[in-house]
Amino acid sequence: MEGIINVPAPVRRILDILEKNGHEGYAVGGCVRDHLLGVEPKDWDITTNAKPEEIKKIFDAKDDIHTVDTGIQHGTVTVVIDHIGYEVTTYRIDGEYKDSRHPESVTFTDDITADLARRDFTMNAIAYNPNIGFVDPFFGREDIEKGIIRAVGNAGDRFDEDALRIMRAVRFSAQLGFEIEEETKKAVFEKAHLIKNISTERIREEFTKTLMTDAPDEIQEFKNTGILDIFIPGNTYDGEKYGRVLRLCPKRLPVRLAVIMAHTDCEDINKTLKKMTYDNETSRMTAAIVQYAALPLENGYDMRVLINKMGGDGAKLELYYRYAAAHPDIGVPDAPKWVSLFELYDKIIKNGDCCTIKQLAINGGDLQALGVPKGQKIGEMLNAALDAVMHDPTLNTKEKLIKSLDL
Repeated sequence: MEGIINVPAPVRRILDILEKNGHEGYAVGGCVRDHLLGVEPKDWDITTNAKPEEIKKIFDAKDDIHTVDTGIQHGTVTVVIDHIGYEVTTYRIDGEYKDSRHPESVTFTDDITADLARRDFTMNAIAYNPNIGFVDPFFGREDIEKGIIRAVGNAGDRFDEDALRIMRAVRFSAQLGFEIEEETKKAVFEKAHLIKNISTERIREEFTKTLMTDAPDEIQEFKNTGILDIFIPGNTYDGEKYGRVLRLCPKRLPVRLAVIMAHTDCEDINKTLKKMTYDNETSRMTAAIVQYAALPLENGYDMRVLINKMGGDGAKLELYYRYAAAHPDIGVPDAPKWVSLFELYDKIIKNGDCCTIKQLAINGGDLQALGVPKGQKIGEMLNAALDAVMHDPTLNTKEKLIKSLDL
């Protein structure tokens, strides 16, 4: 594990400015953790003993820097350099938590260890300054090396403060392939009921992140603790039966969600997912994957019908889902069949085979010009023409279609 972090120039500049003005400053949290894991940090957060008003005064005095009061009541000021924001937060001690998510108050402190002590897991409680090195009072680097997720201090207290940390523990385990430390895991089970106090949006976010990792079957922990039943009432998900299916699914959210929703007692999957704050397209596509899972899929006509029902992208997701669902236990004994189906799909898409009425070589205007009265009859004839063309794509010319309709 590297002992030096290559801090981006803007972050280094913020730290230097803080130090030149008599204050401490450290990169902290996820950015330090990610670097130690060999992952490029997405965001850089900074912690300091400077108070919010001091942060604003120091940086607003610079011609090419300005600040934004993003969370000033909790000590956070965003410092903007070259149109990129960096959150700078005063060391703080959190007050009482009454909603299992947010402190009622915060108290600023000059002690960075006290600030790190309020954080969730040891791997996220590491601070770094290029001139000083690491501040790691809870041995987060050691836990990263061992592949352990451990709560800072008493795990039950940390989860009482913010119940979403319970799901984050499982998500990090799935994401990083780490083991949850024994006392922390015990607290995950003991405090799981507190998730009911968390907003659906936050639960959905952590659930989705876990589902989209390389170990999506880790959501079994959500089932074991009862969290999945809070988030998706009526689910009958069983990791022993469907965990392998999830692992075989590609990292496409509707496909993996379909594995869960196919084993959930609800009348309308689309509506249920929207209540869970999933976006319209994800909800619609997931419902469609489950809805059309029983359609026959043996030949070109069947594939074109599937594309007609789901669209080109949706049909591909349906193939992924069926492939995974067909092989939960026994590997892929009929691999040639599935290779052929995927090749057939690719051929149909590449050739631009007609799968919708819009792709037909004739339209309602053509039929009216030939004497067909406007109304239901035109729709029936176009649907008949589409069915014929999906059976035989070579029929999709105006001449052949008109002849086939026997006008």
